[in-house]
Amino acid sequence: MRYLFLLSLVFVVFACKEEQTSTTEESTETTSKEVIELRNKVAQLELESNQKDSVLNEAISFFNEVQSNLAKINIKEEEIRVRSNNPELTNEDQEWILKEIQHINFLRKQNANTVNVLKKKIQDKDLRISELENMTDRLVMQIRARDEQIASLQRTLADLDMEYSELFDEYQEQVELALDVMKEMNTVHYAYGTLDELIDNQVLVREGGFIGIGKKTNIAEDLNQDYFQSMDKTKVKEITVVGKKPELVTDHPISSYEWKNNKLIILDADKFWRISNYLVITVK
Repeated sequence: MRYLFLLSLVFVVFACKEEQTSTTEESTETTSKEVIELRNKVAQLELESNQKDSVLNEAISFFNEVQSNLAKINIKEEEIRVRSNNPELTNEDQEWILKEIQHINFLRKQNANTVNVLKKKIQDKDLRISELENMTDRLVMQIRARDEQIASLQRTLADLDMEYSELFDEYQEQVELALDVMKEMNTVHYAYGTLDELIDNQVLVREGGFIGIGKKTNIAEDLNQDYFQSMDKTKVKEITVVGKKPELVTDHPISSYEWKNNKLIILDADKFWRISNYLVITVK
């Protein structure tokens, strides 16, 4: 009887132990799952935090780059305005302005590309950082405002270029007219030959006298221009004459020239051509 009681007691103890062991194992298994889930959540949060930090760091770098470009554009705009307002704008200034506008356009494209890259990074990582998105929107607004200012400046420069172009055309016309007048004023004509040759070619005429006596040799009124050679009095200082005993028929101050062999040396062009722009020389 006693043995039966002890045996029963042993069975009870073992049963309790088995039940306790089973409960403990179930509890341990549940705890392990919770720990794993918690660790996964922490790892995910750390990953998202690192991603946000990475994007924020890149965003700050992008913002600094865009702001630097906007500052450069602002400086260049001011320099362009100063130079374009100069009434004595030179070709060198115009070339400089064109290069600066090209550089401004390059900076504008660079800004647009930078903002697009930043937006794509935010979308690809599926991050929602409200402050970062607000900063990006403000940056886009700054770029658009700057683009409008640049467009206005380019329109102003285009109008200015048109004005300068018209002024330049007028100036060129005046210059060409002045050059034509100057060329005409500096153009002189000369002819030489025997007396008979000059008379036959309607350069000289013999007038007056009686029965061939006392006639004077004068320049023909209807001068044959084709027989004369033209030259620039500011450039030609001597004339070679073929023939003997050359003599001047037209009037020229004697102190303004000299003869050296068969060459007429003009010592003072203004003085020599003051009376007439035509020179006629007879030779034997």
